[in-house]
Order: sequence, then structure tokens, then C-alpha cells
Amino acid sequence: MSITTLEQVLEATGYYPDGQPAPGLHLGEDARAQRRGKDFAPDASWRSPSSLTVYFKFEEKLPQDELVSQWRREIWNEGFAPLLWVISPERIDLYNGFGVPQREGDAQKHLIRTFENVDASLAELEALAGRLAIETGQFWTQASKVDRKTSVDQKLLSDLAALERDLVEADLGRDAAQALIGRVVFTQYLIDRGIVTTSKLKKLGGHTSFPDILRDRDATGLLFNWLSQTFNGDMFPPSSIRNTPAKRHLVRVAEFLEAVDPDSRQTSLFPYQFDVIPVELISSIYEQFAHSGADGGSRRSNAALSNGVHYTRLSVVSLVLDEVMQDLTGEETVLDLTCGSGVFLVEALRRLVHLRAADKPPTREMVRSTLYEQVYGVDISEAAVRVAAFSLYLAALELDPDPRPPRALKFQPLIGRTLFVADARTVEYESGGTLFTSLDGDLKRFDLIVGNPPWSFKGHAGTEARRKTRVAGIPAQPRGEGLDFVLRAIEFSHEKTRFGVILSALPFFSRSGTGMAAALHVMRSLAPITLVNLSNLCSWLFATATMPAVVLFARHRPQRADQVTVVQIPWAASGSKSHTFEVSPSDIIRLSLADIEAQPTKLKAAAIGRRRDIALLDALSSAYSTLGVQFESIDSELNVGLIRGLPKNQTRDGRHLKGLELLEADDIEPFRIPAVLPLFRQTKAQWPRSRDIYRAPILIIKETLSAGPRPIVAVADRDLVYTNAYFGAAMPAADPRIAHLLAAILSSSLASWFFLMSASEFGIWKRRLLRHDVSLMPAPALRDAVKSDAGKKLLKIGSKLQRADPAEADWQNLDDAVFDLYGIDDTDRVVVLDGLYRAGWQWQAGREDSVANVNPAELFDYANTFMDVIGGWLSARNKRHIRAEVLNLSQHSALKVVRFVLDDGSGTATIQTVQADGGLEDVLARISKRMNVRIATALSATRELRIHGRNEVVIIKPAAKRYWMKIVALEDADAVVAESFSGSRA
Repeated sequence: MSITTLEQVLEATGYYPDGQPAPGLHLGEDARAQRRGKDFAPDASWRSPSSLTVYFKFEEKLPQDELVSQWRREIWNEGFAPLLWVISPERIDLYNGFGVPQREGDAQKHLIRTFENVDASLAELEALAGRLAIETGQFWTQASKVDRKTSVDQKLLSDLAALERDLVEADLGRDAAQALIGRVVFTQYLIDRGIVTTSKLKKLGGHTSFPDILRDRDATGLLFNWLSQTFNGDMFPPSSIRNTPAKRHLVRVAEFLEAVDPDSRQTSLFPYQFDVIPVELISSIYEQFAHSGADGGSRRSNAALSNGVHYTRLSVVSLVLDEVMQDLTGEETVLDLTCGSGVFLVEALRRLVHLRAADKPPTREMVRSTLYEQVYGVDISEAAVRVAAFSLYLAALELDPDPRPPRALKFQPLIGRTLFVADARTVEYESGGTLFTSLDGDLKRFDLIVGNPPWSFKGHAGTEARRKTRVAGIPAQPRGEGLDFVLRAIEFSHEKTRFGVILSALPFFSRSGTGMAAALHVMRSLAPITLVNLSNLCSWLFATATMPAVVLFARHRPQRADQVTVVQIPWAASGSKSHTFEVSPSDIIRLSLADIEAQPTKLKAAAIGRRRDIALLDALSSAYSTLGVQFESIDSELNVGLIRGLPKNQTRDGRHLKGLELLEADDIEPFRIPAVLPLFRQTKAQWPRSRDIYRAPILIIKETLSAGPRPIVAVADRDLVYTNAYFGAAMPAADPRIAHLLAAILSSSLASWFFLMSASEFGIWKRRLLRHDVSLMPAPALRDAVKSDAGKKLLKIGSKLQRADPAEADWQNLDDAVFDLYGIDDTDRVVVLDGLYRAGWQWQAGREDSVANVNPAELFDYANTFMDVIGGWLSARNKRHIRAEVLNLSQHSALKVVRFVLDDGSGTATIQTVQADGGLEDVLARISKRMNVRIATALSATRELRIHGRNEVVIIKPAAKRYWMKIVALEDADAVVAESFSGSRA
């Protein structure tokens, strides 16, 4: 097999489409130049936008397992490669790149599958691990053993946590234990890189291996002292034998390097190669240290959590820097005001050097000048800043073209020069005032400002502390302090400074007036901006966070001055396994600041919904006043129920409620309240509330959406006390129909859809409603509504549901009656009903269903909905009609294809299934040839295609259900109509 045959394999599996490398594919020397390791030399590699890498290696003869094991070990240490393809003339072997290296049988243990190099087998390989299978997530559902849980970062963190725990239990102070581990990692890196040789070890400590030196306390002291003198940096402060840790501590570290199990005393293969492990993983080590608690790491420390310490995964670092560093010169300066362990700074340093070198090998002088003059960081934690310095030194060594001899690698200290242990709010004073200010006293200005500032809410004490530093006229963030850091960062910016900052999503999407005011102030100050909603990914992306996340970009791309671009990144089943995410064109919505200021709900709707959702929100808001206004019209209001509180807080008189029935958290069912409830017997409570709010009839709404996306609502026909698990409104006794009408409206799919699009937390964080979420629901005039035909029908349905558990048909009847009451047409009913389905994505079962492969019936629904829109346009002239063809591809196909054809003459829209001739690649090739479009190449840039031909449109998308919903069909049809008028071809 020649390189030509290798290209044929790559072409057959989508990595070399249309005779050209797919974006991210590197061949030959280019592929080898992308690698960190020194032994494994791939013949090709493909890297996704999230840095996930697939390696391809060709050998004329089938390689021995031992050699494959060596390759795989190096790939595993790199941390980004889930797959190694070993290609020989006889076959193609697929290996798991995330599997932990083993002493024996490594290659066979991690062999996923073998494919014969024949057409049929290549088709199977393409379906399993081709580029489209990787990009659409199909691969991860089929290869269950390939998982980031066994990758180098997870294994290293686990082993270092155990090492730290053992050192602390052996009476070494936690700070000293962490410092020792850091020195050992740095030293082993130097040894693995060959910067410190075995002869040097022998000369310094009388031993040729690092573990042997660690078992000799005097030798260890000599080695550490030499390192501190040689490198003169911040991670190796002056050392001496006298302050070297005790021998028992050094022995435990030596056993770590020898892979000795501390419990069984058995040895295994030491899997780590520190010259290959990405320097950025040092950030993981810091996060592990920061979260270790008094029990040796099994609990997260209160200090770390209160300070909002979250490990920033490299995939989101790439997302941020890919955006803000696009089209730069390499001469720019970078600032991270909350740098932590320096993960952003390390990657920024690497990219700046690459830009300055302009595809030529960098010089040491270039690397050092970039390190000393362009990369700045601040953090309040001294431990974090020391790790940041350590990480930057390692990165500089990695970028150095020839890091020898050691005496030539002496570093200048970074701490106090470009890295500062200081509060970001006062760094110009704490740093001595000279490095963050110019000669005329102005603050230093930076070209890029990046980072992941603390988001955590520190309670009332934190709020009070921030209020003391509040600047008059500038809205303050009510919970958390991320926006405060952005405002501070603005002081270090000029008019072209680019921002890429990870923040809590709550101020942007909540209905809190103060939160939205603070968010709008930041957006106005930095416009134009882009917000990337990461809330769907927080379970793995920020596992320690207690809030959802967004990325705020500013001034990074040419945009209209007042434009706000909102990007939603959906949940994917492969996310936690691959640490990647996907973005499609339909996940991007653009608004103006004026739009958001006029109707703040649009910002959240754009972050989790679609354009049709925003249009319907607009229509309903224009047509109806809010439920809060309607409550006022009937002299009522929505209240939070009784808060019992802890005994120490039960200070308010509650005797006026004694003897009333008590409705607690789990007592309510849809439309029904138990006939018998326990009595309230307390005389005091924390917040008993007024007796008047407990008078029947009471509309009662459960705060949590515990049973699914429909709110649980009922009407109490007798006085009773409800707890703060509910919101309640005492309704007019003269006309109880109003209460029952509202119970039906709030139980409908319309309410679920509205709360998904507009509620402060539901859809981005917690499955619950807040009182003002309910009050903002558009509502018809209540006294008129109960008299209308639709209102009467709705009351009749509600009455039935009080007597029997709702069946699916009952819910459909209820929804239809609410639609009739609101005058919602058939198209917008599609939007709402799909909204109910999308609201279900807040539960795991719903999320998994959203990424399941679409079935034929659902594709027919998509096609029919699409044709309804196009048919409406065609009916005006009645000269043509539309028909659809759904290609019958394998159920496991990564993509699905639907073709729409315009035929002459009037006629009825029809839909049929067309059997695909061959596999997916064959189908795409034929469409490419017929329509003269390089489909495979286009799919590398966008996940969805609409290809216009003469009298036809072909739509190609990933197979997941979320791409083929009816609301998507509406928007696809809207786009086709718009493209037809503009003459564009997608």
C-alpha cells in the first residue's frame, strides 16, 4: 500500500472528501509536526475543532503488538486521541486511544475492531469511525469502551489525588505535599525530555534514576537545589537538604513513579510520559489540589468552592482562543485577571509563538520575549500563580527548538513581573504600580482579555462586600461576581481589545431586573458581542459549578455595532465521553441590543429556542397582557407559601394559621388536591404569611417541575395552608371558574413552552419556576375568557381531569382548547408542541431521545410540515406543486437525506420513501455529481446542508431527532423561500 492507497482509505471514510483533505486533516510531515511526542510518527492525522485527534499509521508489514503498544502509550499520554488506525496491506486495525496503557497485552486489550481492506469492510469502517460518524456523535454510541474517563488527565488526577492523600496522612503539610508533587512532575518532565540526563543525575545524586534519588534524602536535596539554581524560576524556589521532605514522603513519591500500588505493593507499568502530556493538564492538577479537603481530597474544600474554582477544560479553552485569536499577528498582549493555574495563558503563549514564527521554527529568543512581554496573569491565590508560572515554564521549554544544555535554560522570574498574586480589583497597587500603569499613571492596555472568573454566589456577606466597592451609576450583579470582573477588565482594554470570558449564565437569562440591568450594561459597554450558551454541558464541562455557564465574546469579529449573536450548544450523548461539542448554523441567532432591551425574554429564547419561538413570543406579548396584570384586574396576586424554617428561625407568630389543613411538597397532583390533609399545628414559623392568601378558591402551582415539563397546577376549594413548595393566588369567590380556567391554561403545552423560553432557571439550570416567571405568562382577559366558547370547553376538560388521571388524549384536548382560546394557528401550534418536547430535554430521558436516530415516521412529519409552508406559497399561483422523497438509508446512518421536488401543474403534495442505492457515501457522491456541489467538503464546514438545484432542494443533516423536528421543518422552509427570492444557494 502506498500513500495513494492511504488516501483512498481516507477518502472512503470521509477524511479526504472530493479529492481534498477535510478541514483538520494533516498528511505526512505536516501530521508529524502537529505531535508532541518524539517516537510515534503518524502518516496522517485529523483534528476536530475541539482538538479531538484521530491518528493514521501505515505499515507495509503488520506491526508487532509491542510496537503498537508503544505508539498507543504515547498517544494516550497526549490526551486528545480517541483512535489510532493502523493500516497495512492486509487489514486496518482500530485501537482505543483513551485506554490506560498496560504492561502486557496492551495492543490486543485496546483493539476495537479489525477491518479487511476491501470495499465492503471500508463501508463498515466508515459507518463506525468515519469522519461523519465522529462529528455527528454516532461513533461514541457504537464504541462504548472509548471514553475520556480513562484518558490521561482523569488517570493522572486520580493518581495524584491518592499521592497527595497519602503524603498528608503521613504528616506532610498539604502545601508542602502539593509543592513536592509539583517539583517531581517538573523534574520528571525534564528527565523525559532529555534536558536532565541520567549522567547528570548520577553526577548530582549518585543514582541514574529519579526514583532512586528520591529514596536518598541527601541526593534529593542536592538535585532540587541544583534545579532551583539552574532554572531560577518561581516553581523551584531556593532549596536545601534541611527543608527537603522526610524520607518516608520521598519514598511514597518514588513508588508513584514506579507504579507501585500503595495497598497491594504490586507494580505495574508507569503509564505517564511527561514530555508528551499537554502542559495545560497542570491546570487539572491545580484544580485537584484546590478542591482537596481536610480528609485528603474526597471532599472539595469550602475555600475552593466559595472562590468559584473550576477547572477550565481544554475544549472550552480552544473554543475561546479560536475565536479571539483569529487573524492576529502574534505581537498582541494577553491578560487574564483571574488566571488560576494559567490554562488560558499557556495556550495563548503557544499560539502567539506560532503566529510570530509564521510557520518557521521559533527561536528561543522569540519564545522568551513572548513569555516575558506578552502574557500577563493575576490571581488572588499564591498556589495558583505558582502553578501558572510552572505551566508557562514548561510550555516555553516545549516550544524551545533545542532545550539544552540546562544552564542555557535559566528563566527570569515571572511572579512579580507578568504574574501577580493580587486581587484583580487592586492589582495596580499591589503589583507596585509600575507594571500595570504607564508613565502618566494610566492603566496598561491589553489586546486580548480572556479567562474564567469566579461565578459562585458567596451569600449575603459577599453581596455586601461587593456593594461597598460599587461604582455609582453602574448596575451591580446581584448574585456572583463574574460581571464585576468583566467591568474591571474593561479598564485594561482599548477600543479594539478582544474579550473571551466564561461567566455565569444567570444574569443574562434570568428575569431578575437587577441581573438583567447588570448584563445589559456589560453588553452595551462591549458591543458587538457574542454569547455562547454552555448550560447544556455543565454536567461534564464544569462539574464542580453550581451555576450554568456562557462564554462572552466581544469585538472579536466584524459585526453590526449593536448586534448580539447568540449561540446555543446542545447536549450531546458523546459530550461527556469525548469532551467535545457541536454547533450548527441553525443554533445561531442574531438580535439587536434594542430588541433585548425592549423584551429581555428574547435573549433567553435565542439561547435555547429558535427564530419561530421568538416570533411567537413577540406575537403573544403584543396580543395579551401578563398574568400579573390579570391578577391585579381581579384584585388578586401570586404569593409564595409558608416557610416553616429551622427552629432557631421560627420567630414569627403563626397562630392565625393553626388548625388549617397543610399542603406539603408532594401532596398535589395535576388538577387534584387530596381530600384529607394533615393540620398545621405550629404557633410560630419563619414566614407564616397573611391569613388572606390561604382563602379559597386558591390557584396553586407547584414550584418544581418534578413530573415532567408540564407545570402541576390545581385549585383548592377550601381554605388551606400551602408551603413554599408552591405559589398560590386567592381567587374571586364569586366566580371560581376563573381559578379553574387558569389551572387548565397553566397545565398546557403553551405554558410549558413559554416557561422554557422565558423562565429564569428552567431550561438552563434547575427544573423549577419562580413566581415572576408565572406572572409574566401572557393571559387573556379572565372574566371574558370564562364566558367564551373556548373557555367553556377548557373548563369542561378541566372538570373531567379533576375526577380521573389524564390520558394522552386528554392532554391533547386540553392543548387544543388552550390554542383555541389564544387564537393560535396551526403553524404556531407546531412551535408550541415541539416546545413541549424540547422542554422534556431537561430530563435525561428527553435528552437521550433528542439525539436518538430519527425514525421514518418522524421524517415523514418533517417533510409534510416543510411542504405545508412551501405549498402555501405555491397555492397563490397554483401552477406547481411539491412532492418529497425520503431516502431509506440505514437506521444507523450518520446522516439523513430528504429531497423536495417542484413539479409543473397543480396537484397534491405527496411523500414517498425512496430506497437508497448503496451506502451513505454512494448517495452523497451521486447527489454531488448531479447537483455539482462538493457535499462532503461542505459538510466539513457546516453540519446541515440545503442544496438548491433546478426545481429541487436536497436537505442533508445529522440523523439525530433534534435536526428533524417539525419546528425545524418550518424554519428550513422559511430559509428555502428566502434563498429562492435572494437567489442564494446554501
